[in-house]
Amino acid sequence: MATDGRNVDDKQKLDENLLAALPQGGEVVSVTPSGMSDYCNTYRIEVKLPDGSSQVFFEKEGSGEEGHGCVQSAWMSESATYEFIPEHVPRPVATGTYKSRPDKHFFLAQFVDMIEDDIPREESYMRAIASLHSRSMGKSPTGKFGFPVNTRFGNLEQDNTWSSSWEEFWTRQMKDFLEKEHAAHNGEPHEELERLRPLFFEKVLPRYLRPLESDGRSITPCLIHADLWPGNVKYMNDGKTACVYDACAMWAHNEVDLGVIRNPRYPLGKPYLKEYWKHVPISEPEEDVDSRNSLYMLRGQILLSTLYPHDPKLREIFVSNMRLLVERVLEEEVAKASPAGQVQFHL
Repeated sequence: MATDGRNVDDKQKLDENLLAALPQGGEVVSVTPSGMSDYCNTYRIEVKLPDGSSQVFFEKEGSGEEGHGCVQSAWMSESATYEFIPEHVPRPVATGTYKSRPDKHFFLAQFVDMIEDDIPREESYMRAIASLHSRSMGKSPTGKFGFPVNTRFGNLEQDNTWSSSWEEFWTRQMKDFLEKEHAAHNGEPHEELERLRPLFFEKVLPRYLRPLESDGRSITPCLIHADLWPGNVKYMNDGKTACVYDACAMWAHNEVDLGVIRNPRYPLGKPYLKEYWKHVPISEPEEDVDSRNSLYMLRGQILLSTLYPHDPKLREIFVSNMRLLVERVLEEEVAKASPAGQVQFHL
């Protein structure tokens, strides 16, 4: 067990259960806030070891049921991703509940110094992601899509109930996400979204997901990070290796992780997608990959609209992209049913 040697009030000293997770015989010399989190407190903890060296740790701390869910999500997600790409993920150390505060929970990991201002170039960024997907492909503990616990995007719970069908799993998640988005806007009606929603589930999802698992094709679950915006991928201090963290992991179709790469909100885009495809083959049918990429992009856009309902632009962004997908499918249906050259369609 470590000791807290800081000259602070006893109430400010680290909890006994947290100290027990730190190196045996170590002495805590500093605890400082670390990074930004809207839903949990985060800290950098420096520990001096008996041999005179130091180790630094990252703690995420949450209170109550929501805090416990966030901490559990972090522990399970980071442990899973670390198993497959340890060179890119801070080593998870421990998780637990404070002895002094049974309503307060913690996740502890190795602290990694990173270059905050630089977004890794496509080679570094996508090498980490492609490695995660390739190394975990076919190793789902149940052989199904899902995850052992419901993980968190921010503080939004993600239903990870196991399913043998990718279409069924993704449809269920999208219905849940849209219900959460509706609730976050206090049930405020959105005429276009209400018109698009049934078409999205009845037309778009079957059109782009069902072919992945029909006509002899199948999808092999792999572990995905599921929140790969640039705030969660940074260079380590060597300026070459990407550090990937803060996952809300699940076993899924690997292309889901590429949805955020397409999002115009982030300065990534086509060069990063092209780099990924150098390492991982496109799922069949290959001709649908662009539409699937748009479909998977919607997930993050819907969740952002849910987390930040005060910004109406976020809702309009995902509704407009949903509309494009619906129109694409309906136009395709009309083209198949009409003589060549006579396609005219407007939603």
